[in-house]
Amino acid sequence: MESDFYRTALIRNFLAKTIKDIDVTLQEATEDDKYRVCSLSKDELDSLLNETVENIVGEDLEATRRGLIIEKIILWCQSK
Repeated sequence: MESDFYRTALIRNFLAKTIKDIDVTLQEATEDDKYRVCSLSKDELDSLLNETVENIVGEDLEATRRGLIIEKIILWCQSK
């Protein structure tokens, strides 16, 4: 069983990859990745994405792109 800290770190790593190339990241995601990310609420996802952009990726991401990433992840979670 994963600790909350480890689980959050894995989600942040996944989100950092989605910022770089969302389509490839979603295609190559494991079932564990999907379970972790898809168990988040939209607000939690948005918050973790913002933290990831600021603290890990270190780049500015416009609101439109953030929204697109979140929407693609939500659609991915709803598939299969």
